[in-house]
Amino acid sequence: MAEATASRSVFELPGLRQLFLLVGLAAAIAAGLWLVFWSQGPNYATLYSQLSERETAQVVDALQAAGIPHKLDGPSGTVRVPEPSLREARMRLAAQGLPQSDALGVEMIQKDTGFGTSQFMETARYQLAIETELARTIIKVQGVQGARVHLALPHQSAFVREHRNATASVMLQLYPGRHLEPGQVAAISHLVASSVPDLETKDITVVDQNGTLLSSPDGNDALSVSAKQLEYTRSVEDGFTRRIEQLLTPLVGAGRVRAGVTADIDFTVTEQSSENYDPQKQVVRSEQTANEQRMQGDLAMGIPGALSNQPPQTTPAPPAAKQQPAQTPPQPVATNNRATRNFEIDRTVSHVLQPTGIVKRLSVAVILDNKQVAGADGKATSEALTDKELERYTSLVREAVGFDEKRGDRVEVINASFSTPATGEPAAEEPWYANPMIRQAGRQAAAVLAVLLLAVVVLRPIMKTLLAPPRGGLARADGGGGGDLARDRVTLTGGGGGGAPGLPNYEQHVAAARSMISQDPKRAAQVVKEWVTADG
Repeated sequence: MAEATASRSVFELPGLRQLFLLVGLAAAIAAGLWLVFWSQGPNYATLYSQLSERETAQVVDALQAAGIPHKLDGPSGTVRVPEPSLREARMRLAAQGLPQSDALGVEMIQKDTGFGTSQFMETARYQLAIETELARTIIKVQGVQGARVHLALPHQSAFVREHRNATASVMLQLYPGRHLEPGQVAAISHLVASSVPDLETKDITVVDQNGTLLSSPDGNDALSVSAKQLEYTRSVEDGFTRRIEQLLTPLVGAGRVRAGVTADIDFTVTEQSSENYDPQKQVVRSEQTANEQRMQGDLAMGIPGALSNQPPQTTPAPPAAKQQPAQTPPQPVATNNRATRNFEIDRTVSHVLQPTGIVKRLSVAVILDNKQVAGADGKATSEALTDKELERYTSLVREAVGFDEKRGDRVEVINASFSTPATGEPAAEEPWYANPMIRQAGRQAAAVLAVLLLAVVVLRPIMKTLLAPPRGGLARADGGGGGDLARDRVTLTGGGGGGAPGLPNYEQHVAAARSMISQDPKRAAQVVKEWVTADG
């Protein structure tokens, strides 16, 4: 009987309203089913990301062949699989050498290339394997998402003069918001240079995905020199700052001293050469003398010719008749004396190269917090430092930085009350709902609540509307029953059959009842019979 009444109620509604009710009922049922299936579905995890279209197609084909469900994010090249199948999917893909961009290293050499491979192909495969292995290693550096290495290995000649060094280029794909420190870039350059023969760090170029040059091949250019000078200046200033804070912290307390140092560094390169002589200091280095004497008979006389240049003939002396007196030796006619002396004068040669990075001037500023003094009630109170204490701290700071008044150094120490910093909240521990099991249970509970809410908010009003009794007109009897008669009593005042609904007085109700009795006497008799039976 209720089903028949519900069907009559539906058909008696306007057509557009019937359509809306049926569509809403179907949508509510579909939403409930989707929530149930969603709560039972597994969580998907990232298998691989940043894959090219060719690699993505290969991975998807392998997953389909293995029967592993997957989801594909086309623009980012990300492939996702259910969390329980993540390890299995990676093992299956690794067994097939996928993705190939991560498996073209030394494994290429292990493949059988067949018979008849040329030397050029072997060299190209070896170079590609080295480039891929270097890229794999560079990816391990923190902040690097991807890397590509290009090596230029020239063919070496047998002549030493024609020897050429190798060069390399490194392309880095950094994570969003990350950057590499100069030390990391230098480490990558040294790593590549140490892995390739005849390759120096100055011949390696490192760039990022934005086209920014991270390494300067020429370390002597103006930009590189300026960067090094700035870095050196910052290191000197930080060293002085740490020295001041470490010296004053035990005296004033932790966090009660702030120091700042500005250093003027002279990076001028000065080279001087000088050569000095001292004439007062002479030393004989070498001496050469010559003495020449000529006698009377040694001189050439007479007519010039061959005979005049010959020495005179000596005849044997006659026998001595008697004793002759002794003759005096002949005296030299000409004497020639020559002497050559070489003296060494004192000489000083100096070559002076002035060091760079000399501190020309220091400016030091130090702020000290008020000292804490225990009051009469035992509570700590803040008091300003006295002039004597400030003078003592100033003297300590001057000694710490090597104060030199001649070069114009300045040191300023002041006292001020520090504002109390807000205490930071402790790092929150991992929440309990981060557990995968609890998250899955919460997911199912949320689905159940959503289904219940859908049933109460959507399905219940729709069913209530469908099962509501029809308004207007006396219902046609199809067998009679207590329930129909009860509805007849309600609809009797409805003024069906053309009467005006909701009559305000008794006479109009009676007139409407008489009209209905005249139209359907049998139905009226049945109603009266039911009334009598009900009254006993």
